Formats: sequence, structure tokens, C-alpha cells
Amino acid sequence: MCNDGVRWESALVGLERSPDGRLGPAAAGFVLRERPCRALLTLRGTGQAFFEAAAGVLGLQLPARAGQTAAAGGRRALWMGPDEWLLCDADADPSGLEASLRGALAAGGGTVVDVSSGLVIVTLQGSAARAVLAAGCPLDLHPRVFVEEQCAQSHYFKAPVTLWRGADDTFSVVVRRSFAHYAVDMLLDAAQPYLGGEHVR
Repeated sequence: MCNDGVRWESALVGLERSPDGRLGPAAAGFVLRERPCRALLTLRGTGQAFFEAAAGVLGLQLPARAGQTAAAGGRRALWMGPDEWLLCDADADPSGLEASLRGALAAGGGTVVDVSSGLVIVTLQGSAARAVLAAGCPLDLHPRVFVEEQCAQSHYFKAPVTLWRGADDTFSVVVRRSFAHYAVDMLLDAAQPYLGGEHVR
């Protein structure tokens, strides 16, 4: 159950998980979890007025270069293109942030769209997380190349994904709702050498 009594059903609702939200078996080197009920918005715009208006609402400067992310509190902005960002907010209700951005951008131009219901975020953590991702992602994920707080768009096997790397061997994977089950199944299959057993579909 999320804010205002609205119930959001996860695209991964059919998968069994542990009481702490872990998907699949426990392993010292690999933990997979869903990050449920996150406000996700796509923000687009250009020009100084747009950047200043967005920063005033978000409390952060939008990243200006490919692969960059910016974070403040429970909010993060991922660079998706020269005039596009994905906003991830810890608040489960996107309507407040969307309304604030619409109001601020009315004069400076720009658009904002709530995409919360169309995307799923899962996190991989542990010493095997990078190897599990590398099994199906063509990006060079070596720590010297794909550094902390970097993001990139790619694919995991046949699922289009956006990745960003956090600290302590943590990666977040953003995937479209229609590919979420498939992506999690493929992640758990790739993790088998580190899990020591079959996962539950």
C-alpha cells in the first residue's frame, strides 16, 4: 500500500521473496531486491531558465554530461540524454513532485511525465553483483570504467535497462514493467554459480 490509500501492485508480485524483500536464495556474494513504490519521473528541457527552475524544485543540479547522476537526500537524477533525465524519488507518491515541477517549468519551458507505474527498479548487492550483470550486459562494468554514481543505458540479455552503480558493490537496474519478470529470472539464472541452488519462479 502506498500513499493516499492507492495500492500499487508490483510487476514482480508473483515471485516469492523473503521477509526482508530478497528475491531468490540467500548468498554471501549476491543479494537481489526490488525497490518498490518509488516515484519515477521523466524530465525534459533545455536552457538556463529550465535548469534553474528544476534545481529550485529538486534541490540538486541536473547532471549535464553522459553517465552522470546527481543526488540529494532521497532524490536522484540520472542523465538519459542531452535534454532528458530520469528522476527517482524516495517518496512513493509522485503527484506532489510532478505538480511542483509543472508549476516551476511553466515559465521556463520543459516537460515532466510520471512513469512510476511503467518501470521497476531492482538492486544487486555483493561481491558477485558485477559478474552477474556482466553475464548479460555488454557494458564494461570494471570499477575503473563504470565508477560509483555512474549510469548508463544498455540491455540485459533481451531487456532494455538503465543501470547505475552505488557504493559497496551495489547496482540498481531500471527495467520496463513488461520486461521485469524476464529480467529478474535472467539475473537469478546468471547468479546460480553464486547461489548454489535453483531459484523459485
